[in-house]
Amino acid sequence: MLRGSFYQGRLGRSTRADMFKLANKLDPSAVLFLNEGYVDDRCGVRSSPEKYIQQIINLQNQGAPIGGIGFQGLKTIVYSALDKLGKLGLPIWLTELEVSAANEHVRADDWKESYMTDNKNNISHLVMNADGKANEAGKRFRYLKQEFLSTAKGYVDENGEFKFRGFHGTYTAEIMFGSETISKTFIVEKDQAAETFKML
Repeated sequence: MLRGSFYQGRLGRSTRADMFKLANKLDPSAVLFLNEGYVDDRCGVRSSPEKYIQQIINLQNQGAPIGGIGFQGLKTIVYSALDKLGKLGLPIWLTELEVSAANEHVRADDWKESYMTDNKNNISHLVMNADGKANEAGKRFRYLKQEFLSTAKGYVDENGEFKFRGFHGTYTAEIMFGSETISKTFIVEKDQAAETFKML
């Protein structure tokens, strides 16, 4: 939409936001993404992370229920835009990442580099061969995903507390005593200081 205005030019400036609102009305459970390709100044005068961000904000101001950001491009373009787009606080999906290396091990290193950004918890990757099985890049991604997940188990101390360190994100805690189990979900925000969550 940054480099074209087919529907907006024919149906009016509110058309894009209206599409989001109509889709949300038809299926309120669907997470609606805005997707753009090659969000970079080098791809044209209309394309840049800043202009993409402004487009998203403009749609949100018109009531468009945008649930995530999708974008595609060359490896160098994607890396330069990730941190800027991440400031919006929306999930980011790389819908296409163009990596020229023929060697899948080199491609795996490229995926690792993108996953190591500050917005790693917001990025969805799918790397597989034509037969549907994960190639080396896909295997590396699975490993990285596990590496950046936090798990802990143990016993409460004399004060009834259990302490752990973990990445920001959503956690499910379970207390087991006898045949009973109590579960509770809580969120650790990014840059959050030490926090106490009560289970009972």
